[in-house]
Amino acid sequence: MSKKTETYQGLVLSRFCTQLSILIRSGVPLYEGLEAMAEDGENDGEKQRLLSMAEQLRLGEPLSASLAKSGAFPEYVIHMTRLGETTGNLDVCMESLASHYEQEYYLSENLRKAVTYPAMMVVMLLIILFVLFSKVMPVFTGVYESLGTSIPDAAQAAMEFGSIFSGAALILAAAAAVVMAFAAVSGRFGRQPAFVQAIYKSFQNHSSVAKAASLRRLCSAVSLSMKSGLRTEEGIDIAAGLVQSESLAKKLQAVREDVASGSDFYEAVKKTDIFTGFDLQMLRTGSRAGQLDTVLDSLAGDYAQKSQDSIEKMISMLEPAVVAVLAVAVGLVLLAVMLPLAGILSTIGV
Repeated sequence: MSKKTETYQGLVLSRFCTQLSILIRSGVPLYEGLEAMAEDGENDGEKQRLLSMAEQLRLGEPLSASLAKSGAFPEYVIHMTRLGETTGNLDVCMESLASHYEQEYYLSENLRKAVTYPAMMVVMLLIILFVLFSKVMPVFTGVYESLGTSIPDAAQAAMEFGSIFSGAALILAAAAAVVMAFAAVSGRFGRQPAFVQAIYKSFQNHSSVAKAASLRRLCSAVSLSMKSGLRTEEGIDIAAGLVQSESLAKKLQAVREDVASGSDFYEAVKKTDIFTGFDLQMLRTGSRAGQLDTVLDSLAGDYAQKSQDSIEKMISMLEPAVVAVLAVAVGLVLLAVMLPLAGILSTIGV
């Protein structure tokens, strides 16, 4: 990976924030901690980056400035670090950021596994069907014709349909793989095509997994802003930049306007359907008890679990469908083979 695109992400970023939180709470100067971390850097680029940040801190620059100059950290981390320095809650910010990016990592990993495994099963199924219908069955057809019989018309039609369908599906799967690879490469340079963005937005606005992930980010961001001493409406602005659902972002804008006009967070979100049922009750209890940040942390954990549950539900629905299709295809193949064989046996009197 080039220096231009090399950034801290996912679990690596989470562990980095955890180490900073430990250093701050222990009273160890951050530049000494970064120098120690550089000794165990994975490559020369990372070691040089950490040493450069340590030197900047030694010269008196704030941590947020050194993070920004490194070019290896998301804007959200830099912003919240700056906020923690201003309010004196830098250790709390780093701990919350560590939890935030850890959950982001495991959510993305679970989603990737949920998509990869069924996709591999589907591709293997299509390959098996294509080989059966286009290569294996014609052999049996030739054998039966040499014995003076033929495969029934229905079975022959099923073979032709299966061969065409599986071949077309394989072509579509290959095209989809090319599009995904192109989207991944172009995304690294921030130039995703319009059609890829449209598909991505559709997933964000309609998927239960994406919805739960956006609500987790919302709860996490607002809770962190409250712990850091930031005004609630400013925390909502930060959350709006993290959620990936356009409809949720619009609702957050309405919540932000209500909060800015004097409403508390619970009263503002109650007017929308962002939170419903028991979650809304928890927000009301937390707001009245002065423990809204604690309640939001709890809800963030709940939504992280809901994301995982949605992924598992998706897998549980796909696997039986794939098995059912394979069973039907194998059944057609067996019928196409056994029916002519039964006719031959009856002819010779066996």
